[in-house]
Formats: sequence, structure tokens, C-alpha cells
Amino acid sequence: MCQRLDKPFYTNELDSAYLQCKKENGYLSSDEIFKQGEKVIGLYFKNINSLRQNKNKSFADSEKDGFIYKTTNNNYNNEFSKKRYDIENNNDSIKEKEVVKWTKDDKQNMKYAISKLGYDPFEDIGFDDFDRKYCFNLLSGYFDTPGILEDGHKKQCVIEIVLMYCQCRKLTDTLNIELSKGDSSERKISSLTSAKTSLLSSISTIARDNNISSNYSKQSTQGQDSISSMMKEMERNDFQEIKVNLFDIKTSEAFRQIDEISISNIAKQLTLTDSEFGEIIKEQLMQITEYKSSIDELKEENRLLKNKIIELETKKW
Repeated sequence: MCQRLDKPFYTNELDSAYLQCKKENGYLSSDEIFKQGEKVIGLYFKNINSLRQNKNKSFADSEKDGFIYKTTNNNYNNEFSKKRYDIENNNDSIKEKEVVKWTKDDKQNMKYAISKLGYDPFEDIGFDDFDRKYCFNLLSGYFDTPGILEDGHKKQCVIEIVLMYCQCRKLTDTLNIELSKGDSSERKISSLTSAKTSLLSSISTIARDNNISSNYSKQSTQGQDSISSMMKEMERNDFQEIKVNLFDIKTSEAFRQIDEISISNIAKQLTLTDSEFGEIIKEQLMQITEYKSSIDELKEENRLLKNKIIELETKKW
């Protein structure tokens, strides 16, 4: 950030900003102070700009000074300096000292996953508690997906997916650390990005080939509880009550009133010529003839059905 703004960067000034933030927020613990990065940075720039000796200095000037005032000892004499030193040098001792807290839900997810598999899939692969907690929480979510627990192959596939997501998370963390550096390596960034893209592609392939994701699943249940979906299913099963009775609809009082209003509005807006009026009359006569023929056929069919019913009733007696 200082390099982009061309402002001097001195580690001892950053330490002073941390101590000032801690003093102003005495109610916060040391771990909580470490999370107040925005406040610490704000105090750092405020202090840097207020010092006369920094008035005309640039980032390059602080780089020549080794990012520390010559009048100051290069001793890591406060907890913020030590924390920063450990992070910059990838000191694993911090991870060893940190205790990962497992919530009630975390433990429940772990027990649920192990009970469904019959073993701990993340026991002997070199994962720390933080990674194990992440993987168990993710895996339990996959196990809630219909069809996963019933298929042994799919269970192994989701375990592989979870492991790759864990690696993606680590790559993302490493990538963010690299991007936050003033002298970040483009080659390293490109390599990390390529590796993450490859992992995500493999995850998508496994999900697609094994119908795990809802986007690829042939048994997706999305929308099955909606009214329209239920009606379609009843229609496929030839459920008579769901079928629309067009006769009742077209002969209802509401539709009759709608037709009258519609015909009245059309008549008011139209100005027909004699030839157009004659064409309408001709078309209506043809429709009347067709409807009359259909009515006669239905009447005959109805007569035959009535006779059939009478004949069946007579045989019963």
C-alpha cells in the first residue's frame, strides 16, 4: 500500500501505531487488536504525515533505510513486532500454539460424517485441526444431499471434492498474502492462480460426471413442492379432477359478461365496409352450419348412449 501511494514505510512507526491503537482500545484483548488492521493503518499514516522528517520522503527513501529509522534499535520489543515477524517469515510455531476451537455444531458435523462413513477420512493425511474442522463441516453438507449416502462411489467422490476445496482455500490464503506484499511476484501469483483454476475445474468435472451438483443432477428436486409442479404430476397420472372443464368455464356468468363487453367494444371501434360485413356474415354462416352438424352428431351419440344405459339397467333386473 505504501509503495502504491509512494509513502515511506517504517516498521517501528507501524509498531507505534499498534501500541497507540491498543491504548485507545484498552477494552479489547491482544488478539482482537490484531484484527483492527484498518485502525492501525489509519494511525500509521496519521503519524507519518505529522512528522517533519517524513515530509519529503518516499517509499524508496524508506527502502534505503531498511524500512526502519536509523535511530531505533531493530529489536522486536513488542508483541505486534513479534507477530509481524513470525507472519513474514512463515513461522509455523504460531500455528502450533494456536488452539482451534470446535463449536457444538462443528463437533456434531464431525460425528455425523464419521457415523455415516464408519471411519475418519481426514485422520492420517497430515491435516491440522483447522483443516479437519473445515472439511468435516463441508462434508456433512454434502451428506445431506439426496442420493449421496446411498451410493458408495458418490461418498468417495465428495470426500475428494472436500479435499480439493481445502487445497483451494489454502491457495487462496497464500495468494492473498502474496498480493498484499509490495514486491509481490507475478510468477508466483500466476502459478497459484493456475493451480487453483485446475482444482476448481477438477471439482466441476467430478460433480458433473457423478450427478452430485444440482446443476448436473438428473434427480434434482428443485421446485417439486410448487403448486404448478404438483398439478403437472397429477396431469401426467391422468387425475380427472385436475383436468380443466372448458364447458363450465366458457358457460360461466363471468365469461359471458366478458364476452359481451368485448363484443360491444369491438363493435364501437370498427367501421366496416359492405364487403367486409359480407365476409363476416359468410364466415358466421359457415360456423353455424358446422356447429349444427356437430350438435346433430352429439345428439345421436347421446341417444345411443342413453339406449345403452337403459339396456344395461334392464339386464340388471
